[in-house]
Amino acid sequence: MAAMQLTRTHRILIGVVVAGAVVIAGIGFAGSYAAVRALALQKGFGNFSLVFPIGIDMGICVLLALDLLLTWIRIPFPLLRQTAWLLTAATIAFNGAAAWPDPLGVGMHAVIPILFVVTVEAARHAVGRIADITADRHMEGVRITRWLLSPLPTFKLWRRMKLWELRSYEQAVGMEQDRLIYQARLQARYGRAWRRKAPVEALMPLRLARIGVPLAQTA
Repeated sequence: MAAMQLTRTHRILIGVVVAGAVVIAGIGFAGSYAAVRALALQKGFGNFSLVFPIGIDMGICVLLALDLLLTWIRIPFPLLRQTAWLLTAATIAFNGAAAWPDPLGVGMHAVIPILFVVTVEAARHAVGRIADITADRHMEGVRITRWLLSPLPTFKLWRRMKLWELRSYEQAVGMEQDRLIYQARLQARYGRAWRRKAPVEALMPLRLARIGVPLAQTA
């Protein structure tokens, strides 16, 4: 599959998002530095308290950037992301400790990190999706309306897609329609006991359809 082409509008929006993420990260760092530094001083960090907040925030940025890069080149390493969120949670806790026991103050300290987390997660989702599409490995999902209207057959369809790497939802639905049509023809020809009366050669396409082989290739 060809690589996704970005239009001028896409590039502008990406620039706005990146600039906004940098601003959010900068505001979060500026807001948390003093609180974390003061807490580090109270805990006996001494002069190290000057760089301790910087180390945490830089660690978060480096880990998330590396996670995005590895996701883009399709060799993700989940520990990077998990460690980054652990450090983010630690930063929120450190900042919240400065406002404790005021719940409003604790909540205010958590707002900016949460915004940053959501922004990075959205970026990671987009990067992962684009990487899958570029590598022709993106697997489409099943529409929610189908799950609601026909749960059990939809589960079987979803299971077949996952088991046999059927990436196109439309292709999977088309194969299911072909299977049902072929099954209806067998039932019309051999009656209600068609599963016992139909010859093996006639049943074989249905069995192969269960493992993702299109009926057009076997019927």
